[in-house]
Amino acid sequence: MAGGHSGSRLKPAHRCQLPPGPPAEAGGGQARPAARTLVLLAVITGLLCGGCGLFCRRLGPVPPALTREEVVSTLQARARGCTTVTDASASLRVQFEVNGEVQKQPTLGILLAFDGLRPGLWLRGEKLGQKIFTLRAGADYFWLEIPDTQEVVTGGPAAYGAIPGLVNPYEVMLWFGSPDWVGLTWPATTMTVEPEHYRFDVAVGGLPIRSVFVDRRTVTVSRIVSYDAFRRPRTEVLMEDYDEVGAVQFPYRLTVLRHQEGCRLEIRLGRPRLNKPIEASAFAPPPRPGWRHIDLDHEPITSVKAFGGQ
Repeated sequence: MAGGHSGSRLKPAHRCQLPPGPPAEAGGGQARPAARTLVLLAVITGLLCGGCGLFCRRLGPVPPALTREEVVSTLQARARGCTTVTDASASLRVQFEVNGEVQKQPTLGILLAFDGLRPGLWLRGEKLGQKIFTLRAGADYFWLEIPDTQEVVTGGPAAYGAIPGLVNPYEVMLWFGSPDWVGLTWPATTMTVEPEHYRFDVAVGGLPIRSVFVDRRTVTVSRIVSYDAFRRPRTEVLMEDYDEVGAVQFPYRLTVLRHQEGCRLEIRLGRPRLNKPIEASAFAPPPRPGWRHIDLDHEPITSVKAFGGQ
């Protein structure tokens, strides 16, 4: 079993180092004005170059391009080390854009469990120790519990579109799954070498379904764009802040953009653990006697009190 994250993700080799100034004059005097100016210029230069730590990580040159087989084999090796993900100290923030105005929801602490073989997803959101929601999803079906209104909201693939703030296990499989699942090995998929990325364009029946961007320096997936039937971007996922969990490079920040719904979700992981066994009961909906049940496959979203309905 892979261990959890330990220590800071800021590696010593990446810390910003400013050039030392001349020593203070004898007797406790201050550094000369010219020396202070040099240090100030160094700080400004660091701000302008952008990067790690506080200011000035240099990314370094982009390495020579790998072949498609080399990129895929590297990603396959990493995916084999990640079958389940659990994290009891993650956070979730959701915001919507309505009529040009951004509405930000409070940041929630979340507990999550994901099993890529099932596939299954379990999420529990809390605020100041109070449970806000619990989501259990198997494949493309979800069971959402909202304690405040004592409602259970359920639905299938079409119902997911009614609640863009939800994620389903198949989506999570794209984030953490193997290149075979994402489509990088499919015959119709093409790879293009770009200045900073390898771009994989995945198509089915001649229609593009997603583009996957792999960072050339780290050979990690940095962005996934999914398209609808009209070739418009539907969902975009940014995968950032990679660090090792066990022997696997893993993204600690995921930003999900639902372009057509104006929805943005940001998930920050705290101490993810990989390959920890997860009991099947974690994904099984419990009985909620007395709670109101709304099936979004047959009822409108306005039926849910928690979402402002009647």
